Amino acid sequence: MANDDSYIEFKNYFDIHAHILPEVDDGATDLTETVNMLKLAASENITTIIATPHYVCGRNNPEPDYLEKLRLRVQKEAYDINKDMRILLGNEIFYSESVIEDLKRGKALTLAGSRYVLVEFSISESYNTIYNAVTKLVNNGYWPVLAHAERYICLHKRTDLIKELIKAGCYIQVNASGIVGNILNSKAVYLRKLISSGLVHFLGSDCHDCNIRPPIMETAVRYMIKKCDINLSEILYENPFKILENNYI
Repeated sequence: MANDDSYIEFKNYFDIHAHILPEVDDGATDLTETVNMLKLAASENITTIIATPHYVCGRNNPEPDYLEKLRLRVQKEAYDINKDMRILLGNEIFYSESVIEDLKRGKALTLAGSRYVLVEFSISESYNTIYNAVTKLVNNGYWPVLAHAERYICLHKRTDLIKELIKAGCYIQVNASGIVGNILNSKAVYLRKLISSGLVHFLGSDCHDCNIRPPIMETAVRYMIKKCDINLSEILYENPFKILENNYI
């Protein structure tokens, strides 16, 4: 198990799942809230953020060009807070059969221009639907990242199914906030077991605001150091860098 002294090694975190762009989804309501979220992220030692506004096929989603203009505006604000902070762009995509076409046309965005795709489902979605979606994305040349995997009822305490998804080409993202909790918090304990078993590839804050769903990371890392018997550098650095490099994990 990691020693507390190793904590000093872990800074400059990646957040691959964040609703930090203003006025595009149910995340930041305006630029002021975005700036406050950036300040909080900086205090949590987050220095690379992939902004992932929701994308739903068939809806009136913001155009990629507009999102890029927002990203540049937010990047400027981030630079004023921390000159090392980077804001990148993607989508959190609610899966449907037309997702592949929207990705190919550039209407839906991959993570930071890579082949990694952050995809979500209804929390009550069937395992077969999730598995088939993963297979379809992989067969079309994309690398699916299952957003907040801890939420799906069909996967709860089913490490066998999670392993099957990973074998099919899926990567697993969990929310940092879910890791935080004592032994009485069964979900947090289970998530930390998944991490220790090497079944989690990415952390994300899934931040939407500064209060109810803030951009936290530092507290989660502290819990992981104490409770997870694994090389944390893979989740915190090596895997996120694979997104930026557009390379397989």
